[in-house]
Amino acid sequence: MKKILFIISALIFSANIYAQSLDDMGRLAIHVQRPHNNTIPQEAINLLEEKMHQIITINGISDNSINRRFALTSSINIIKKNITNTSPARVVQTLEITFYVQDIIDKKNFGNISISTTGIGQNVNKSFIMAFSNLKPNNPQIKEMLNNSKELIISYYRTNIDRILSEADLLAQQGKYNKALFILAQIPDVCTDCTEKSYKKTIEIYYKKIDSEGANLLQLAQMAWSSSPNKSGASTAMQYLSNIHSMAYCQTEVEKLIQEIKAKIKEDERKAWEFELQKYNDAKLREQRDFEFRVRQYEEREAKEQSRYEDELAREQRNFEFEKHRFNQEHEKNMAIISASREVALEFAKNIPNTNLKE
Repeated sequence: MKKILFIISALIFSANIYAQSLDDMGRLAIHVQRPHNNTIPQEAINLLEEKMHQIITINGISDNSINRRFALTSSINIIKKNITNTSPARVVQTLEITFYVQDIIDKKNFGNISISTTGIGQNVNKSFIMAFSNLKPNNPQIKEMLNNSKELIISYYRTNIDRILSEADLLAQQGKYNKALFILAQIPDVCTDCTEKSYKKTIEIYYKKIDSEGANLLQLAQMAWSSSPNKSGASTAMQYLSNIHSMAYCQTEVEKLIQEIKAKIKEDERKAWEFELQKYNDAKLREQRDFEFRVRQYEEREAKEQSRYEDELAREQRNFEFEKHRFNQEHEKNMAIISASREVALEFAKNIPNTNLKE
């Protein structure tokens, strides 16, 4: 029965959330921060960075470009270095590599582990390369450190979820909708309570974003048409109108303006106007198809998750179907909005440096 309740909750908020387990923690994002050490050859640093990506992946952690608050970093300390008397000579180095999981905004340490490794090579570069090659991404010590770090990160979000939502609210009030969505997109699916709150706030702010942007674009379109009530003004107005989201609150006013332009445009300019109108209609159709595609994506994901609980569903089928019918339609719409908002967050993330997210 408990799993059934989780499934019903998932229909409302996310098809991926079922229990507070290590699987949920595996959805946390910890990105790799490239080591900076001018004394180590770049070829060797590249290899160490690749090893760090393997550590993240093999331990079931996501490394994405949206959530960059928590990072896996490393420092290298040369414990011992010798040059053999053999021919040819060999460089022998013993390194201590310390891996850290850090909050790069608040500069807090969420875990660390030091690993000793030795490399031998014909030169310093090859010695470093062998030492880094000897690192095992599935090292039990590293795995334990990451698991402890994930638990601390989950605790961070559970403790700070309301503060994060308030920060997003404040940004939205300032008109910084993209940054607000970026902050919300960083909240991982660590527990149903956190995800429920973050999804509700994301949907709320996304609607505010498209309503605000829509109102501004509508005003620009109205100004363009009123200043030049001709083919040129109509074309400029339609360019603005075509960028208004189809779910924006001002859609009624958009249609009124379109009808006004259509009624007043001169006959000899009607073909050019109809061409602009067709482009507008085509853009809206594409937008609708994209939205429907997002809905289908979540329908398919939901269907896969349902199959995992086939036995439980068989026992509770009637109750489950009732709840599914009740919530399914709104859930699919909401998840499509979540998907669109995360694209906004991704674009925002591309334009900010890793260590300067608070500014």
